Amino acid sequence: MANGDMRPTQLLASIEAACMGVVEVVEPHDRAYFKASLLDMDEAGKKFFIRYVGETESLWVDAVRVRRLPMGDVVDFNPKEGDKVEVSFAEDGEPESWWEGTVFQRKGDFFVITFPDNGTTESREVVEYERLRPAFGHSQTLAMRRVNFPVPNNISANDMRSTQDSLFKLAKLADLFVLSLAPNGKTLVALGDDQALETVRPLINMHLTRVPMLAKVAQRATTLQTQVSSMQTNMSTGVSITFKVDPSLLGRLIGQKGINIRKAQTMSGVYSVNCKDDGTVVMMAQSLEQGEAARQAFEIVSEKVSVQPNEIGFVIGKAGAQIQELEALTSCDIRVKQGSSQVEINGTRAAVAKAKALLSYTVETLREQREKEKIISELSGELRNLGVSIPTGMGAQGAEAYRQAAGIAMGRGGQRGGGAMGYGRGR
Repeated sequence: MANGDMRPTQLLASIEAACMGVVEVVEPHDRAYFKASLLDMDEAGKKFFIRYVGETESLWVDAVRVRRLPMGDVVDFNPKEGDKVEVSFAEDGEPESWWEGTVFQRKGDFFVITFPDNGTTESREVVEYERLRPAFGHSQTLAMRRVNFPVPNNISANDMRSTQDSLFKLAKLADLFVLSLAPNGKTLVALGDDQALETVRPLINMHLTRVPMLAKVAQRATTLQTQVSSMQTNMSTGVSITFKVDPSLLGRLIGQKGINIRKAQTMSGVYSVNCKDDGTVVMMAQSLEQGEAARQAFEIVSEKVSVQPNEIGFVIGKAGAQIQELEALTSCDIRVKQGSSQVEINGTRAAVAKAKALLSYTVETLREQREKEKIISELSGELRNLGVSIPTGMGAQGAEAYRQAAGIAMGRGGQRGGGAMGYGRGR
């Protein structure tokens, strides 16, 4: 392989990491370099506060032990016998470290490297070319100073913490080595040379004016990410229930502004409800039983109710008023085809049941009214036969009063008492 195949990528990663405050710290006795995050420095610049990559504890170390990440030209790196090199070691998931050694011998793409042990003895190891880089020593030590930028009182510490990812961008734009948020969330700590510190000042001022808006966006993104993760977990463990409805009824299934969808999603065990334009509905639920329960409450069904041909006009009402009232009361779609005596009801199961009950009540009320009108007509005829005058438009109560006044009584079993013809009081 060509010597430079992997090195430019490693070099770019080093440049990016440097902007993020990543350094290397030497262990003097072994001449081994370990990556660490540079967090702070003392006022005198003699100590750096660092945290080794992969560790949770932070500590102060002498500034002379800290160097920038090597960023020299390694594309044409071609080590020879006697050259100082650094060798990469990363075993059993441990963070990568670089150990200084000397090329003792080269065998093709393999090198025999001599390492000092405790400064008095040496050890040797055969390594591949890909694990080598030039020995940079401490030629890239850090020269910088520290400046604190206070956060205005009107910006909360929580907002600063939720937007601190933006600090990397500011540091990179200003060529600043470190820009971090202090633990109290009310101070920005900048480490860099004089020019970088001067450049970052207006960037920080502009950033602080936008923090409240950026915090809202970040918090919203965090909330949505949590919802997505939760939904992905639920969908990987739940059950899917699919059914179809007439596409023309899809709007009724969804409801005004999606109200039916939201109701279904609040039902116990229901994760999501998705509707497609072709009428396909996919529900995700915790269990089959909970999904089916939601389907029963949510699915659009169609049922037909038969009425007498002479009742259909009453069911429809003048200019469709009766149908419109039933639809308003039940949220169903109610249709009567021209020339048909069947009423078609479309809606959720609960809504259809309600509509059928109201329709039955409407029809039964009509039938009772007609039966009473028939009785009134018969009684009116009997009263006229008896010579009793009945005012036009008399209602049932008035007819009953006239009937009682005329002495017409209903006997047991529906038979009228009285004389041979059933009229009068008997002799």
